[in-house]
Amino acid sequence: MKKSAQVLTKGFTLVELLVVIAILAILATVLYLTLNPLEVSRRGRDAARLSDLASLRGAINLAVQEATGSSAEVLCAGVSAPCSGSSNTGTRTSDGTGWVKVDLAAQDIASLPTLPSDQTNNSTNHYTYCSDGSGWEINTALESQQQSGKAGDDGGDDPALYEIGSNLGLIKTSGGTCTY
Repeated sequence: MKKSAQVLTKGFTLVELLVVIAILAILATVLYLTLNPLEVSRRGRDAARLSDLASLRGAINLAVQEATGSSAEVLCAGVSAPCSGSSNTGTRTSDGTGWVKVDLAAQDIASLPTLPSDQTNNSTNHYTYCSDGSGWEINTALESQQQSGKAGDDGGDDPALYEIGSNLGLIKTSGGTCTY
């Protein structure tokens, strides 16, 4: 009696492997488009920018309210008004000699030990301060698609920059220069 040959195949066929690879590629593409790691890091940097500017707004407003002198003495401490500064060229000293010309270290209620600085702090992404002695403005560029609408809805004159302050017309779009 002859034994019938049994053919046992172990493993996967080429077609099965190609189908699994195609499914994994589709899932990876969908996952990447959903999470987009670059956009996630942009959102994180923008969240830090918005938090920095909110802290500065509160500290400057408190400094103006606590002041006994003129607003020019508060908004341009130690220098004559008008004054300006930028986080990518100025220091982070909060005593009025840093890039923000308000003495935020001398406040009784809330003092800032150092001024915030943008995470990238380059020619595109940095903070700019400007004061004409009676009003002030700080602005920055936001990177993420999620936060891009805030720049246009902040009440300022530049739809590409996020602006805070008491006079949002001080920094003009032409190179971020102060106009007085």
